[in-house]
Amino acid sequence: MKWLSWSWSFGRIRGVDIRFHFSMLFSIPIAYYLFQPVNLREILVAVLWVTGFLACIFLHEFGHMLAAQLVGVEVKSIVIWLLGGFTNLSRKAEKPSHHLVISAAGPLVNMFLAFLCVLFYIILSFVFLPNLQNVDLFLWAQTIVNLMFSLTIVNLVLVAFNILPIYPLDGGNILHSFLEIFFGKTNADLITLVVSIPILIGLVIFGLLTRDYLLLFSCALIGLAVSTLNRSSQYWINLGVNYLFKRSGYFYLKGDYEQAVQYYSREIDREPHQPNHYLARAACHLNLLQKERALADAERALKLAPKSALALQLRGELYSMDKDYDSALEYFNRAQEINPHWAVPYFDRGSVLLEKKDFSSALEELNKAISLNGQFSLFHVIRSQIHFRLGNLDAAHKDQDYAVNLSEKDALTMVEVNMQVYENYLDWAEDYYARILSRQPNSWYAYQGRADAYRANNEHEKAVMDYTRAIAIAPREAHLYLSRGKSFFTSTQIDKARDDFQKSLTLTDKQHLKRQAEEMLKSIQELT
Repeated sequence: MKWLSWSWSFGRIRGVDIRFHFSMLFSIPIAYYLFQPVNLREILVAVLWVTGFLACIFLHEFGHMLAAQLVGVEVKSIVIWLLGGFTNLSRKAEKPSHHLVISAAGPLVNMFLAFLCVLFYIILSFVFLPNLQNVDLFLWAQTIVNLMFSLTIVNLVLVAFNILPIYPLDGGNILHSFLEIFFGKTNADLITLVVSIPILIGLVIFGLLTRDYLLLFSCALIGLAVSTLNRSSQYWINLGVNYLFKRSGYFYLKGDYEQAVQYYSREIDREPHQPNHYLARAACHLNLLQKERALADAERALKLAPKSALALQLRGELYSMDKDYDSALEYFNRAQEINPHWAVPYFDRGSVLLEKKDFSSALEELNKAISLNGQFSLFHVIRSQIHFRLGNLDAAHKDQDYAVNLSEKDALTMVEVNMQVYENYLDWAEDYYARILSRQPNSWYAYQGRADAYRANNEHEKAVMDYTRAIAIAPREAHLYLSRGKSFFTSTQIDKARDDFQKSLTLTDKQHLKRQAEEMLKSIQELT
């Protein structure tokens, strides 16, 4: 998260980096506005209140940290910023019960702090203050009493706000953890989303009525986080944000890779020493099946950042595409050493081992990848292939169902660069898509996926049949005509291929699809 870099380190506790965000600088004018001190005692009161407020936030995050370490989740840092705190975990807890413990720890700490503040308030008010004769001491003691009362309110407000059942507040995470324990993650996502939205709308209305702009800003951030519970809403929000602030990312998300390449090239011209621009453009080239250009960008990124895990990972994937598995594994291992809690190197290692027919080792790697990040449909799809080859159909089907529940499109279809997934796994693909179509007979994604599998294994007659079924359901999808046209072309049904390529040209606004259709039409013209 980029905003974490806008902070200063103030030391380490139990191996965790404690950081203060630059936005904390605004707490000084805010404290002055609230207290408007005119003498030394009032200045000290303002300083003590700000210090106490920060301490309450820090101890809240410290509770999360201790709970995370207790259940075996590494904590990278604690960041304190103007609107609260953030505990940066290396990964999400594997078990919902562990996630529940981590989420509940923060509010429990604030409850305990509120109890302590009340206790000190009672002792000072009813035991210490009545026995003070010195006026100056009495005034200072009264100041501490007021401070204890104020910090009690602060902790109670922190508890009340954080236990609201809105994701990703602690209350929303607690709710999600309970639901996941009893109903599974997919249902937990849906129910938590349904519960979060009306409460969030209520907070927005309250913020508008009270003109609390800090609350409204918090609600905007919470709204972005809530959207992650639903992939469709998350996609559209990401698309909108990228359109406003990063046009290259906008075109990449839309799948218009040639347009994205143009924008990334402009970014490279402006910042030629920024390796991430080259890596992003390399990803576009890969999706355009331009491996040589992708390789050139990956090599450039590695020269600029030889210890970049992402650059090493991409270089390994290019080796894997060329079937140089030993070199690929070497680069994946290097990426893994730099970032041992990143799931992708484990996934790619597993994929290579699957290609090498080392199914048991591949399964270990996929299990590790999914334990670090189980929200990628492709992880579960590939693991289902391993289970299928090992003869564990129940586990294979469980992974397939979980992948579809995460994202139907991502689980059932592959981008062109990943089509090799289907090679020599047609028996798995037929089992997979037949199961899905028995439950979802109108899923054009399933027909497309099975057609792609047939085409990857040179079963073009069957591929044409499934592409035709997919087109009947989704007649405006240009890539379906393009793919069917390729199968027609390979089967030497030239007239039908020409019709499909011309149809895809009229339907698509993506430059790379237009280019492919034009190239195929040119090939037909040369043949005839």
